[in-house]
Amino acid sequence: MTQQTSATNTLKWQLFSGLCLLASLAISGCQRPGYYPGVYPPNGAAPTTAGYPGYPAAAGGPSSVFAGGQAAPQLMELQRRAQELDNNNRQLTSQIAQVQQQATAYRERADLLARQLEDANRQNSQLLASSQQFANQARSLQANMTARGGARLTANNSMANFQIPGAQVIPEGNAIRVRIASDQMFAPGTVQLNPMAASVLDNFIQVVSRQYPRQRIGIEAHTDSGSVATGGAQLASAQAQAVMDYLAQRGGMPMQQMTVSAPGPNVPIADNQTPTGRAENRRIELVIFP
Repeated sequence: MTQQTSATNTLKWQLFSGLCLLASLAISGCQRPGYYPGVYPPNGAAPTTAGYPGYPAAAGGPSSVFAGGQAAPQLMELQRRAQELDNNNRQLTSQIAQVQQQATAYRERADLLARQLEDANRQNSQLLASSQQFANQARSLQANMTARGGARLTANNSMANFQIPGAQVIPEGNAIRVRIASDQMFAPGTVQLNPMAASVLDNFIQVVSRQYPRQRIGIEAHTDSGSVATGGAQLASAQAQAVMDYLAQRGGMPMQQMTVSAPGPNVPIADNQTPTGRAENRRIELVIFP
């Protein structure tokens, strides 16, 4: 823009100098012998000095200043260049205005995205804190029960008699952990139990009712790391609640006998970098505490 303005100013100065030159030529032409200023013949005829004593006819009069000279073409060229520069200035001004509008829109969009990201991070932190609180409550409950009665799973409740089709039964100290893949219990991303989940949970209800009727049952819902950005903690909490509701309504297990927690992606058992590992991390774990 600075170079364009400088070029415009230079061209205007050339126009001004050209006009001054033309004026000087016109004045000098008017002072030549044979020119009688201010007298024109009637009917719009060309001016002439014929018939005026002392002023012989001039060869060209004032028109000789322009006829065959270079002043008129130079003036036209300067005018053309000035018009071209003005047009360029208008186009550049319009383009600058458009760029400024786009920059303003981009800044507003960036501010909005930053606020949304901040809100999402805040919600994620709250959900992670809630999940950790649930896990701490479960561990505290288990420690309290052990300290009160020193209860243990006896030989009558041995692992040999504890088999649930569709689930993996894992001994864990004085507790028993039943691991079920979430993908075989829920449609992806939902809390709706499918028929396969009903079959596995019905078998769990039968075994627990027969062998561990008074044991505390912990229900843990886990997700993979990819669910963090899509509300994985909320989904895990809702899935754990759905399992507890099924055990209470279908199996008649007392609500006060069960606890739920939603660690979400915080307790992986496989590599989240592979599809197989992420599938293993999506799971429901039913823990029978002493």
